[in-house]
Amino acid sequence: MPPSKNNWLEKLLNFGISEGSANNLNYKQVVNLALALLCVTDAGMMLVFALQQAFWVVGFYAIFMVISLFGFYLHSRHYFSLVKLIVPFSTIVQIVVTSLYFFGPGSDFHWLFVTVAAYAFTAFRPDEKIMRYGVVLLSVMLFTACEIFPVEGVHMSNADQGLTAVLTFLWTLFTLAVVINVVIARLRKVNDYLRVLAEKDELTGLANRRKVLTNAVTMYTEAMYYHQPCVFAILDLDHFKRINDTFGHDAGDLVLSEISGVMQSCLNKGDAIGRYGGEEFVAIMGNTTLTEAQQKMDSLRETVENTYITTEKGIVIPVTVSIGLAAISSQTKRYEDVLALADTALYQAKKAGRNRVIAQHPTF
Repeated sequence: MPPSKNNWLEKLLNFGISEGSANNLNYKQVVNLALALLCVTDAGMMLVFALQQAFWVVGFYAIFMVISLFGFYLHSRHYFSLVKLIVPFSTIVQIVVTSLYFFGPGSDFHWLFVTVAAYAFTAFRPDEKIMRYGVVLLSVMLFTACEIFPVEGVHMSNADQGLTAVLTFLWTLFTLAVVINVVIARLRKVNDYLRVLAEKDELTGLANRRKVLTNAVTMYTEAMYYHQPCVFAILDLDHFKRINDTFGHDAGDLVLSEISGVMQSCLNKGDAIGRYGGEEFVAIMGNTTLTEAQQKMDSLRETVENTYITTEKGIVIPVTVSIGLAAISSQTKRYEDVLALADTALYQAKKAGRNRVIAQHPTF
């Protein structure tokens, strides 16, 4: 699934990610996000210490900001494995030095190790257990060291350390929220994509059998509830086996693909159509009378008849379609009954010579 680029955040997350790297897309987006958060953090630190005129400390964070920016460059050059290692170790060094030597023990800055652990579980794949749990273990050990062996800060008073503790909590919360949001958003996109794949016929691009029957249930229920007309149609390509036997299955697939598009273009926006199986299709026309459906299907039949499919070898294949129709009525008990009537009408159309539309009226 190609990455979406609808806004600046999507562009940032997908920076340096090629279209062919969808398998690791989520992991690579997390790495880009981590690099961006590091740049923001370093920029903030540089501003804080510049105001205190501690310019050698500003230089310290400037170095790590350059490392983060270089990480973006490496990522764009497809050195992803190297970049995802640079991020946690760069973060760990900055947290330890800042917590022990710049801010002091009362700042609680070392609680940012929580974000490193979160990174380990979202940037490393499950099969990269050594790196994942190694980063987590290292974070725990260094957090403990910062907690047990504090060194008095040289750039921050006790009062400022209390304020920093609050800001550290807020920044940690923000970082985790952003990471979780990105991961969940990505999972939703993947789930939506998988749902579309599960409901779409791969060859024709139309709804598959399960999806079109689901549409049939929905449209049938709405029509019965609101007392609106609704017509079911079963469409079958004539002599399709002959096309496969004569021109080959590739030509048959081409016919199915091209004619599917033609049929869909002949329907209204609110109509539903899907591949029922083989060369058979089902169309459901909501808020449509049987007379209107006959006119629409006859126009579709003529359009298909006037469509000639040309293969790569230059062979022109004429195609026709037979169509059976049936409308729901107030006495209809199940949508399957309407579908069965449409199937009976299709049989009659084929028996009568094919390339025609026949409507089956309910009998009670």
